[in-house]
Amino acid sequence: MDFVGDIVAVGNSVSACKEHFIKLTTSARDTDNHTLPANIVTGLSDLALNGNKQSRFNLSNAYPDIKSMVVDYVYDYINGHTANQWGSGVSEQKPMKF
Repeated sequence: MDFVGDIVAVGNSVSACKEHFIKLTTSARDTDNHTLPANIVTGLSDLALNGNKQSRFNLSNAYPDIKSMVVDYVYDYINGHTANQWGSGVSEQKPMKF
């Protein structure tokens, strides 16, 4: 897991904002031997399935803390998900190959 910071100038050189985000990546492959996609998370309201639902539960609530968010994303990497899981509109993601 990478913790990444970026500075973006907005409008003019005087106004700027600072944004922090978490990049979740793995070098693991799925059961079809494809690499798993990286996920960029900008806050606790970013959910695993297309920004709509948490992967482990049929919830669209923001994560209560960073640990819960990371656990849910790791769960999704390991177990994968079906197409349109929880009505999220996502494509199928195969589980991690061990």
